[in-house]
Amino acid sequence: MKFDEIINRRGTYSTQWDYIEDRFGEGTKDLTPFSISDTDFKSPQPILDAILERTQHGIFGYSRWNHDEYKNSIKKWYKNRYKTNIEKDWIVYSPTVIYSISVLLERLVGLGGKVMTHTPRYDGFSKILKPYNLYEVQLKEDKDGVYRTDFIQIEKGFRDGVKVFLLCNPENPTGKVWSLAELEKLISLCKKYDVILLSDDIHMDIARKEITPVLRINSERCIIVSSASKTFNTPALGGSYVLIPMAKIRNEFIEHIKERDSVASPTIFGVVSTIAAYNHCGKWVDELNEYLTKNCEYVVKELNGYKGLRVKIPEATYLMWIDFKDTNIELEDLKKALIEVGKVAIMSGENYGDPYKLRLNVGCPLEKVKIGVEGVKRAVEKLSK
Repeated sequence: MKFDEIINRRGTYSTQWDYIEDRFGEGTKDLTPFSISDTDFKSPQPILDAILERTQHGIFGYSRWNHDEYKNSIKKWYKNRYKTNIEKDWIVYSPTVIYSISVLLERLVGLGGKVMTHTPRYDGFSKILKPYNLYEVQLKEDKDGVYRTDFIQIEKGFRDGVKVFLLCNPENPTGKVWSLAELEKLISLCKKYDVILLSDDIHMDIARKEITPVLRINSERCIIVSSASKTFNTPALGGSYVLIPMAKIRNEFIEHIKERDSVASPTIFGVVSTIAAYNHCGKWVDELNEYLTKNCEYVVKELNGYKGLRVKIPEATYLMWIDFKDTNIELEDLKKALIEVGKVAIMSGENYGDPYKLRLNVGCPLEKVKIGVEGVKRAVEKLSK
């Protein structure tokens, strides 16, 4: 795979490239975007071949996900890549990860119920958590740049009646990978207080540390929601999956998506792309990780220490979490300078719960990363004078 290949995405109805003004305001459509967490890489050839073969058939009637080809590909991926045994019965299709979380929260705690999660966090979580009584646990960065949770606060919330802990493993936007020891401690608390651990693992394949799926540890209190779409850049094809070991919860989820929301019929391209990805694209993922790590290293080399900026290589994801607190630059001034001077569209950390950060997407060719880095430099330099 030529990850350096520059592919023009404008004019393809791309959220990141064609609808920049939706997030950054009128007159920003010509900026170079580093925002939405998809990548500028072409999907691997086995996926393209599978889609082409299915397209040439020419008939796109209603389809099914509940078959061995789909389930075995997911089971194989977790076994080979994560040493985690997944039973085929646990696997359930869903249109999107966020939809899955929304349905599960409503089924498990009811609107207005008590849910716990971390901050900073993915802004999609914040949107679907609005109807609930939310308990936030602050992820704090230590002197070594490692983010750690507060188990005392977690247990306090559990004692107060929290019934679901919504985890992101690895975390978006901080890039934290949860260690085996941390997960074991969290799961032990979930067991003690009868809490369900709901883990969003969509970023799991892009990591620089060992990823431990929660279902490797426990299948009585844990549920995983995920998708191949983040890794293989296929979100527009549709489809995700949920791994639910508990039969009662699983059956209720299936009934909900079939009988209430009528979304149980999958997009065929989501199904065939997942099968092709998980059966044939492991080596491609290894190469992707190598390339993304080099992109991260470049950003650190150029920006860490630049006029007070701080940035390190994240433990996972292709999202760089850049700290500008020591620059003494105001957030609104920096946002304006990034657009007007830097000519780049970069997400502000305030969207995720930290107004002193920027989230830079480096899931793209290095030449584009360089544009982003130079844009940040110009903006910071302008405001530092």
